[in-house]
Amino acid sequence: MYHLTVYDQEGNKLVDEAIEAKTDDEAQKKGHAILNEKEYRNHPFRIVHSAGRLVEFQSHKAKKATS
Repeated sequence: MYHLTVYDQEGNKLVDEAIEAKTDDEAQKKGHAILNEKEYRNHPFRIVHSAGRLVEFQSHKAKKATS
């Protein structure tokens, strides 16, 4: 079990959703599909395993640096 959390630039939660997946890769694909569907691809987000392992993280600072 995995979890996707998406934030706005001020740190407020926009999405807090469980992801059913068997592997980290599958969780990332499903997480990215949710981000694209909700048009939150450019927002800060994290995908974590239920054991607490960070699978993917996109900081709000990283996005500002590349803009």
